[in-house]
Amino acid sequence: MDDVIGYEEKRPATIAQVKYAYPRFVLHDYVVRAMNLATERLGLAGRAVFLLPSESAAQDCVRWLNAEDSAVVPESDFFCVSLPDNPELRHRAKVYLQHTGLCISSRHAEDYLRAHGQAPPSDSAIDNNFLSKGNSASKNCVAKESKIQVLNVLQSYLPTDEIHLANCGMNAFYGALRAARQVQAPRGRTRYLQLGWLYLDTQRILEQFLGPENKLTVQFDVFDETALRQLFAEAGDELAAIVTELPTNPLIQTPNVALLDELCRKHGVIRIYDPTIAGISSVDVLPHTDLLVTSLTKYAAHQGDVMIGAAAVNPTSPFADELSAALAGKCEQPYARDLARLAAQIDTMPEIATQQSANARGLIEWLEAHPAIRKVWHPRSAKTAANFNAIARSDDACGTVFTIELNGPLTDFYDNARIVKGPSFGTGFTMMCPFMYLAHFEEVTSEAGRARLLSYDLNPELIRMSAGIEPLEKIQEALGI
Repeated sequence: MDDVIGYEEKRPATIAQVKYAYPRFVLHDYVVRAMNLATERLGLAGRAVFLLPSESAAQDCVRWLNAEDSAVVPESDFFCVSLPDNPELRHRAKVYLQHTGLCISSRHAEDYLRAHGQAPPSDSAIDNNFLSKGNSASKNCVAKESKIQVLNVLQSYLPTDEIHLANCGMNAFYGALRAARQVQAPRGRTRYLQLGWLYLDTQRILEQFLGPENKLTVQFDVFDETALRQLFAEAGDELAAIVTELPTNPLIQTPNVALLDELCRKHGVIRIYDPTIAGISSVDVLPHTDLLVTSLTKYAAHQGDVMIGAAAVNPTSPFADELSAALAGKCEQPYARDLARLAAQIDTMPEIATQQSANARGLIEWLEAHPAIRKVWHPRSAKTAANFNAIARSDDACGTVFTIELNGPLTDFYDNARIVKGPSFGTGFTMMCPFMYLAHFEEVTSEAGRARLLSYDLNPELIRMSAGIEPLEKIQEALGI
């Protein structure tokens, strides 16, 4: 735990040990090297330079930053955003890249370095780097074949022709929100509803990337149906869209989708739902939403080595035609090698997800009876079970994620557990993280912040777990309780 706190406090000794991490939070070494090379090649020394995968992404970044003396500069097959080098602008640019996911990937950076004679040693090259040696025609061919393979699998769970791949899950959400705004703004609908305590970056996009004309309303309690009905009765004609997760992160709660269907259809509100926590192989959400967004970094990319997302339009939605048109071009296309990497593992997603769900169920049952555990939050907890069952693909489906509260000190449990520790989930290996420390460190470390979290039933000391496919008894043993 001391390392977690050191990372959040940015202690030099801790940060020096962090070479690789979740790409939206910590830039891969190849991306940093590519930034330095591009800065040198373009004569931008003394400027803050960031690498984005397309001109439209770079222009969007510049518009959002709204900074004087900023520029978009083409380089190779990506675009640089060049800014005055000051701490505030650097911070805001990093915030933009983190929340929107609009930074080049490590494979993209590796190919750029290789093209300019700075290739990494062969023993440290990223997988399938044979593509980096091919010409653009061969890369495009592989990308097309990979996309077909990925879409074929996705369409077995999401029966729609309107699946838009994105370079990560957050970019899929960013694109979906922009599409919803485009559709609803001409109708004078400017209010957005966040239902539930959602993933940090989803919340931040809603807080920071809506327009000045927009208003964000937040209802954290997904089970307060009286408040929901009242909100729609009072403001339904203003609402543009509702955003929620099925289930939510980290409390694994599912709202009443039938009620939301009724309210949103009656009032003309777009539904944007994210089933990433349980995964599209475990829950059937598309019939209940207008726009589905999901991170394929989880479950589909179960080896934990590539980031991709998707946004899908429900063909039966009353907004289907408008959303399909509005969504075009709003999701950043995955890099060819990233798409090839996803294609190499997505075919086994159903088998892996079945094993993950089985282990998650076994761990939940075991932990609920364990004296070291105060509470387990999971998809079929008593309060949320009926709502989850309404979207579950089978009685056994539950996904891989659940959250635990401890009876003892967090540090003792976390330090003793011999489990992979990190902020992702849905991998073939079991993972855990002190979620609130990683996602909401400022609140966890202040008295007022902790009180606020507890008021929403969020224990600052909770642990989010993701069950892998190891033998169940091995996972139990590794937890050390």
